[in-house]
Amino acid sequence: MRRFVLKALGLVAVVIAIVLAAAYVYVRRSLPVVNGEVMVGGASAPIEIVRDADAVTHVFASTKPDALFGLGYAHAQDRLWQMEFQRRIGHGRLSEIFGAVTIPQDRFLRTVGFGRAAQSAWERLPEDAKRQLNAYVAGVNAFIASHPGGALPPEFSLLGVKAEPWTGADVLAWGKMMAWDLSKNYSLEVLRHDVLGAVGSHRLAELFPPYPDDGLSILTVSDMEWLKHGHPPSLEETADRNSRESTPPVAAGWSEAVASALDGSLPAVRDILLGGRIGALGSNNWVVDGTMIASGKPLLANDPHLGAQIPSLWYLAHLSAGEFDVIGATLPGTPAVAIGRNRFIAWGETNVAADVEDLYRERLDPTGRFAEFQGAWEPLQFIQEVIAVKGGPPLRVEVRISRHGPLVSDAINANNAALTRAPKPEPLEPLALRWTALDPDDMTIVAFMHVNAARNWTDFTAALRDFVVPSQNFVYADVEGHIGYYAPGRIPVRAHGDGAWPADGWSGEAEWIGWVPFEELPHTFDPPEHFLVSANNRPAPASYPHLLGLEWTEPYRAQRIRNLLRELASARTHGPRPGLTSDDFAAIQADTLSLHARALLPILLTRAHARGAPDALALDVLRQWNDDSRGDSRAAAIFQAWMLELTPRIAGDELGRLITADYMGLDRSSFVARFLANTLAAADSSWCDNVHTTIRETCDDAVSEALHEGVVNLIRQLGADMSRWRWDAAHVAVFPHTGLDTVAVLRPLLSRSAPHGGDWSTVNVGPVFANHPFEQHSIPGYRQIVDLSPADDSRFLDAVGQSGHPLSKHYDDFLSDWQTVRHRKMRMNRDEIERGAIGHLRLVPKTR
Repeated sequence: MRRFVLKALGLVAVVIAIVLAAAYVYVRRSLPVVNGEVMVGGASAPIEIVRDADAVTHVFASTKPDALFGLGYAHAQDRLWQMEFQRRIGHGRLSEIFGAVTIPQDRFLRTVGFGRAAQSAWERLPEDAKRQLNAYVAGVNAFIASHPGGALPPEFSLLGVKAEPWTGADVLAWGKMMAWDLSKNYSLEVLRHDVLGAVGSHRLAELFPPYPDDGLSILTVSDMEWLKHGHPPSLEETADRNSRESTPPVAAGWSEAVASALDGSLPAVRDILLGGRIGALGSNNWVVDGTMIASGKPLLANDPHLGAQIPSLWYLAHLSAGEFDVIGATLPGTPAVAIGRNRFIAWGETNVAADVEDLYRERLDPTGRFAEFQGAWEPLQFIQEVIAVKGGPPLRVEVRISRHGPLVSDAINANNAALTRAPKPEPLEPLALRWTALDPDDMTIVAFMHVNAARNWTDFTAALRDFVVPSQNFVYADVEGHIGYYAPGRIPVRAHGDGAWPADGWSGEAEWIGWVPFEELPHTFDPPEHFLVSANNRPAPASYPHLLGLEWTEPYRAQRIRNLLRELASARTHGPRPGLTSDDFAAIQADTLSLHARALLPILLTRAHARGAPDALALDVLRQWNDDSRGDSRAAAIFQAWMLELTPRIAGDELGRLITADYMGLDRSSFVARFLANTLAAADSSWCDNVHTTIRETCDDAVSEALHEGVVNLIRQLGADMSRWRWDAAHVAVFPHTGLDTVAVLRPLLSRSAPHGGDWSTVNVGPVFANHPFEQHSIPGYRQIVDLSPADDSRFLDAVGQSGHPLSKHYDDFLSDWQTVRHRKMRMNRDEIERGAIGHLRLVPKTR
């Protein structure tokens, strides 16, 4: 009997091995072909796609449209599943492949109308822009047409998805989603509404301290001499307009309704839709002119911070077609280099955090077909959307649109009404979303395509005139030695109020009455300080006459970069070649000194009392800390664990669990830091008293209890021997697979993670995700350093890898370099590109 069982088990093992081998062989069929010659339709002349020694893609063509065709083909080769998943998000078509579980997310996506906005923008693009986008789309479709069934990436076979041809509107749809991810003010309006209901207006003001008037700005008054020649409204007039804002009456809490309505089965989509609660923190960029650089020419650095994922959000590419020669970070599914350089200029971006979204409370008539505006009833616009559902009947969704935009509350209420659990969140009152990206004349893609071809400051700023959303802090440098900064984008001017609250749509008092003129947006050229730094801090000083937004990041990263530039420049003054180098810029990008810890820790140490030996040891470690949140620092782990417990201990009893978690989201770190510093610096704040107990607790009690809980959590995670603790043993950057991370059996094969240092305030940013303590979900996913001297010591790096295919060795081969901030060479010279190249693919036009 035993022999029979062993034989049976052996046979099963053989069968499993055969099945796995067959699956492996089948999946390998879809690895992209990177060498040889392929006949394609749509190109006008042969196109070469060379993959250099680092698997970076270089497209050589005789014309710009053919270069874009080659990029489309290469994007599809390496990232077609990612592109498919992204366009399905943009158009709200997830349920076609995932079934009923994604209906809530599709309903919201269709209601906001990302796909409709993309189609409207496409129809209004200039013909030249359409031709260029069509060339890119033709490259994508040429790959799809020649790769049926199993030749496509394995996700298509796993989910039974057919690859449909691409269109120009598909290109624009993902751009709308990127704009949404970087325009999160609506989520803060929801949060402010609920905080007001929980604690009242006075305490709300304490929880959301404004950016200080004397806080570090990107530009100084001397950088903005151009204001003297314009005619902006006076500061007094703007301040008076904003001071008249009234707070809305408090209704039922909204945070729970929004969170439950969008918490579908795909966390990647949920994270985008929920906005700032789990969104990315920001980005860094800086530029220095030749007077401070060893080569005598400018250096420019940039590292955008967005959500971590695999495949990466970014794709490194170089397009060369005669005088059109551009390299940098592209977004799969779009034809332009978003961040990079050409032969004449370089540029980088960080998010302005401009307030370009407003929620409007609408007053509807009993039929629900009219909305009141200034005493009259205006008809709503009705759009019928049909969501195809895999394995079920199609769902018809009626979208209502007021003069202010789509009623997003309809989607939220319908999703919550369909919940099977009880109790269900209270329905929201009618809420319309006004957002610049929904306007039909969004030419942002045109702006990027013109930036790619710009040769000087005049060309560059002319291109930015078309930039609509999301407003970005652009830094600029050119080969002639000039540097500059511009913050383009369509920034609304409101008749009344500052956009911090949901407005009364029926009153007409909070209407958008225009845009901040392009000439009056923050900008400077060849500043007297010889360098510019932006890290999501306020773009212009407090005297700037226009309202751009309210949610600037505490300037720890910006200040640290400025400090390091000065320190390193001073240290280089006596060398054989005085001045900064690309190596210095790389060291700045890798810096993990926490100015947040430097500011707050001394206050905490004066209030903390040990509640046992582990707490006492933790305090000793912190007293000796140099504030560097390196991966091997145990003090950094203790400080961060302490921070995670502080806000719930101090404000959680008043706010409740859900609002507290929302308040501690990544984009709220600056508000939390200011609130804690103000509260704990006071003699003894009433915030520290727990309203649910009969005794009165002090801030010393709250701080000590938070430390104790933080240490307990670390013991649970890292063990009792504190000498062995490391920050990167607890702090892990998580890279979930696009679309399939929720499948437990596939997660180890497809998703990745990496130990990491830093905190939310460090240049090498390392924020934690409050809902999953110590995980990092927002990362510097792309890094670049551009050297505009003839030596061209330019570098860049993606976080994980070029390929989206899990069997490719380039799926995650950048990850270890990302951890240690080791860049790859940014090659534009053909000889350098060919040296060690791993792929030479030639696309040859089909002859009739």
